[in-house]
Amino acid sequence: MSKEIVIPSWITSEKFVKLLSKTITDFKGIKNFKVCPALAPGENYATVMLKVHIDCLLTTGTVEKFTLMLKVPHDNDLYRNEMIKWHMFPTEAEMYRRIVPGFEELYRSKGMNIRFGATAYELPTVTEEYILLEDLGRRGFRNVKRQDCLDMNHCKGVLRKLAQFHAASAVWVEKKGKFSDRHSRGIVHEEGKVLLGSMFTSGLQHLLKTTKNMKSCDKFYPELEKYADKFMEEVFKQTIRDDNTFNVLNHGDCWSNNIMFQYDVKGELKETYFVDLQLPSYGTPAQDLLYFILSSAKLDLKIQHFDEMIHYYHKHLIENLTFLGYTKSLPYLRDIHQMILKGSIWAMITVLITMAAVLCDTSDSATVDNFVSDSADSQQFKELLFSNERFKAHWEVVLPWLYYRGALEI
Repeated sequence: MSKEIVIPSWITSEKFVKLLSKTITDFKGIKNFKVCPALAPGENYATVMLKVHIDCLLTTGTVEKFTLMLKVPHDNDLYRNEMIKWHMFPTEAEMYRRIVPGFEELYRSKGMNIRFGATAYELPTVTEEYILLEDLGRRGFRNVKRQDCLDMNHCKGVLRKLAQFHAASAVWVEKKGKFSDRHSRGIVHEEGKVLLGSMFTSGLQHLLKTTKNMKSCDKFYPELEKYADKFMEEVFKQTIRDDNTFNVLNHGDCWSNNIMFQYDVKGELKETYFVDLQLPSYGTPAQDLLYFILSSAKLDLKIQHFDEMIHYYHKHLIENLTFLGYTKSLPYLRDIHQMILKGSIWAMITVLITMAAVLCDTSDSATVDNFVSDSADSQQFKELLFSNERFKAHWEVVLPWLYYRGALEI
């Protein structure tokens, strides 16, 4: 059963006055203040996203409507006992306040204005964990409906932005040194092993059940079953960073709901922004590439046009590395493909965590508790995730691709 989101008691209008006085021209005071959930169940799992509606009274006597997006932790034992170990809020705060602006400055210093996401704000008197952002919807940004997945034009917009982001991160390391451990490890680390193990083990059980019942996939079942037995061991083995290869700061959670698009007056794609920067990971670019394409590209693109999309990404990666003055050896296209083969574990991580969630229908049972626990409600939700026809259609294409590329070999 779904749980009603409780708005934290610390979120009051008084906390926003100082920010508004700096942000809104002719600001005098707050006339109305309202906070409500910003997303439906199943659209976000790791945190709670709220929308802050403020009617600002101006010195001119008029009222200006203003909105902000406010991210806060889940108020439950799962967050307090397990998810807090991922340090998502301090990590994301630094991403928005220091690292991403630093990436943007690298481009500005070369004469190019590149933006990666929303402006972040601070509430000076608040000590609770939160992320406060501009409401990109005010500038016309929006998500594509996740179940529809992204067409080639949108995929290219994301891959181009990833190439810019990755290039800036590589140059950042060259100029300023490596990122902190917090901004390097992503979701795979020892502190979060229990939570990951719960998600992966339960998800694999349901994935195996679905695969066994699909006639088109039953010949791959024996190898998938052997792979599942060693999966957690392989996760921690295959995600170790190789410092002798080309590495980047991965977004770490690059799927359709964490990407917003802006369009021009003709409806053509104009700009692409990232949101949810809470799980960055320094390592192989294969992570973001596999995670994004397998989770979010349309069914007729993700495998049939996979190599084309990697080529497109590589072209823009090289252009941006060169533009920013990267002095080390530039990665060849074949190097990126080799990284993808070597980092194939990210494909299965994507299938288990993200592809299933992207393709699932909206449901009140789509909660973070049900995603990671083993309760009866959780098992029912995971049955919904892995047995729906939309997921099976994608899995029917992805599984043979993984098998024939050797991704299931242990």
